[in-house]
Amino acid sequence: MQHRDRCNAEQRMKLDTTMPVEPVPALLTRAAAAWSNANSAVRRQARTALAGGQWPRQTIETALDNALYDFEAAACRYRRQAAPPLAPPSALAILPGNIIGPAVACAFCAAVAGAKVVLKSSHAERRLPEILASQFDAFGEPFVDTVTATYWSGGDASREDAAFARADIIVVFGEDATIADVERRAPPRTVVRAYGNAYSIAYVSANAQLPQAADAAAQDIALFDQRGCMSPQTIYVQGDEPRCVAFAEALHAALTRLAERFPRAPADELEREAVAAALRRLAVAALPSGEGSGIFVGAAQRGAPSHVVAAQSFGKPVCMGFGRIAVAKPCLDAAQAASAASALGARFDTVAVAGDNHKELRSLFQAAGASRVCALGEMQRPPFGYRPTISDFTLPQ
Repeated sequence: MQHRDRCNAEQRMKLDTTMPVEPVPALLTRAAAAWSNANSAVRRQARTALAGGQWPRQTIETALDNALYDFEAAACRYRRQAAPPLAPPSALAILPGNIIGPAVACAFCAAVAGAKVVLKSSHAERRLPEILASQFDAFGEPFVDTVTATYWSGGDASREDAAFARADIIVVFGEDATIADVERRAPPRTVVRAYGNAYSIAYVSANAQLPQAADAAAQDIALFDQRGCMSPQTIYVQGDEPRCVAFAEALHAALTRLAERFPRAPADELEREAVAAALRRLAVAALPSGEGSGIFVGAAQRGAPSHVVAAQSFGKPVCMGFGRIAVAKPCLDAAQAASAASALGARFDTVAVAGDNHKELRSLFQAAGASRVCALGEMQRPPFGYRPTISDFTLPQ
């Protein structure tokens, strides 16, 4: 009952500000709210720190808006179910370089779990862990020294081994090879929680209006240029091939409009070559359209096409994982889409649905291996505690 009462008190505080509030939950809620406030000190610091990097301003702001979505409710649910640890475990979070936000999520997951965390940043967001550490220290006890920022170049085995030896828990994001290396080298007593390569899809039902569904899909595609695990790589469109091509054309139009206010990240030479190779492969399998081939290429932007959309025959998901490249495939229904997506196996992450109630299709897609089912347009805004989870920062009982 203690944890239930604590959460109820937090929920009632908006109605009665005279009620006593548990200090730790209240402080964490206030700290999290600062990251959702575009005018807060931490947001201004983060905006400055990330400016001039690979991501444009619009991506930075949206990613930070989403980083702690639904924090208070998720933290409250966790406190109802779990007792605080007798002693705070020491965690090491090895952060990814392909998206913005995991540094913030890891710091707050660890705080809710009662753990201390060292945030090992990627080169792309080296300053965010420092901002988080300063924010937590500024709140005083019991948060002082619970978040520590660190950085080392990839492949520095001596630094890594020392950090691994100090950690009770390692939460690692990265390529499968990186994760395998961490698991191999971590001390036997250390618990490793890993987030490796994963892919997501979308499903557009016969009830969906194609322009609206395309606008929603464009938002999910554009945020991290298809580099994130929750980006829709393949979109299954219920209906025949002409309807699939019509959706692909609508998505091309939506991404073209979005590129003006939501530009893609700059493409280096390696990505330009990869996009060119992908275009050649996609063109071979593209469905016919009224204008010729069912492949639609955006205008050049920052060194590469702003996007690529290809319509293909039904089949397994195509997962490029970069360059705002999306593939649309026709399907008979949600069951056929789920069956095709099950080929992703353990790498199957999120399914987004347009036209039907995603909650009614949750069990179908989860049976095929999906970890999460949401509405199209909400893929890049998972609830707090989804990836990573709060429990990632706890030791087995």
